[in-house]
Amino acid sequence: MKGTIRAKGRCPTCKGNFEQINKFGFICKRCKTIPLKFYIDLFHQGERIRVFSDRQGQTLDSYQRALNLLSGINQELQDHSFDPSKYVKAELEKFYVSNLLESFLKDKIEGISPSRKNHYKRYTDLAKEFFKTKDIRDLRKIDIADYKKYLIEKHYPDQPKQGKTLKNVIDHFKTFLIYCKTEYEIIDKVPAFPDIEIRPYQFKWICQEDQVKLYDAVEGHHKPLIAFLMLHGCRPGEARSLRCKDVDLNQQLITISATFSDEVYKERRKGRGAKPVVIPIHPELYEFLENRVRNNLPEAFIFTTQKGKHYSADDIYRLWDKVREKAGIDKSLRLYDVTRHSFASQLVNNNISIYKVSRLLGHSSVKMTEKYAHHDITSLKTDIEKLSLKKIQTVTRPSPWAFERQK
Repeated sequence: MKGTIRAKGRCPTCKGNFEQINKFGFICKRCKTIPLKFYIDLFHQGERIRVFSDRQGQTLDSYQRALNLLSGINQELQDHSFDPSKYVKAELEKFYVSNLLESFLKDKIEGISPSRKNHYKRYTDLAKEFFKTKDIRDLRKIDIADYKKYLIEKHYPDQPKQGKTLKNVIDHFKTFLIYCKTEYEIIDKVPAFPDIEIRPYQFKWICQEDQVKLYDAVEGHHKPLIAFLMLHGCRPGEARSLRCKDVDLNQQLITISATFSDEVYKERRKGRGAKPVVIPIHPELYEFLENRVRNNLPEAFIFTTQKGKHYSADDIYRLWDKVREKAGIDKSLRLYDVTRHSFASQLVNNNISIYKVSRLLGHSSVKMTEKYAHHDITSLKTDIEKLSLKKIQTVTRPSPWAFERQK
């Protein structure tokens, strides 16, 4: 066997050296004490290497642990797979999943939208909590499966209701591993990831009659903003960011090219590669928009609070809470549901081309719009009423039941 196990330190009583006894370990023959730490001393490719911990960073605190590690190292030497950096602590720490996750977060956080930063940090902390000092080079499919099991048992037990969140956490870790493969170049491949069952999200939306009732519950100064959201289908962040220069009164068009992510103004729409979208002005909003554009500078925001400032995310939340309370509706119904979702659903259910609806919403693909193809239960009732068994009586050919009676 290549390499030698050595005792670290001296006898704490007499300060003498520990002596090695074959098949037993080390002991101070005078004081009958044994060492508390060991290390492995070996030469590899002309270089002396001393190993003080195993590949998980565990200190060699027993002779048997050191012996097991030396046996493993010898097997790696025989297989020509021995890598000293996996055992030297200073080098080993560079490959700890927790340390790499921290570096990954620092590299990526600035490019994450403000509204998602807290989620991103949370997902990173969950991975650090589980993998800790695991060497990323040793990750296998079973480790990912164990991570999923850990998340379900400790953080997301309500499956598949929480499937979307669980998938986001798992996908975040997969993105991290891909980053380590492509950017850091410290792993050769990404382990296979398990499938996660996701309960399809049921979009909530309301009919025009219910929209009118909710609109009536909005305080006067806020009505233009809510009307704009209901009649144009824009996201609240896009409406908050709309400026006078974005409105073309001559052509009666609006260009949506920016958004707010929490309180950060971003000069592009939400979504990777999202492009500006041009939509027509609804006739019911034209007078309000004309007044704002003609009496303000181009950079002025279209929608402002009573204090003359643009709406913050908190302003929107408080506004919608008051409307819900006044109208007596459930808290599960979001502003997004009664505006963008309802806008799209009503158009689709009124037989407006899904391609046109997709363009109005600014979707990059019609596939994204297909989720709004709900069917109004009232129209379904009308549709099935077109079917009738009574019409069978007008057919001259006797029914099989009549034939049976004749027999």
